[in-house]
Amino acid sequence: RDIKADGAMTVLLKDAMQPNIVQTLENNPAFVHGGPFANIAHGCNSVIATTTALKLADYVVTEAGFGADLGAEKF
Repeated sequence: RDIKADGAMTVLLKDAMQPNIVQTLENNPAFVHGGPFANIAHGCNSVIATTTALKLADYVVTEAGFGADLGAEKF
């Protein structure tokens, strides 16, 4: 607000809560959504992306995390 950029940032981020659908190299759809702190790359997707994928597919595979402590957990 101090630099009068709150309106412009709101317009830019209005769709940020929506997951993105991308295509893998094997031509499969994949939802990519990291949540509000996606820039820290901890590897956990959002609940929004998982529930959206579950509505559109028979099964969903998601990985939680990048290390052995989180990456070993499959949901």
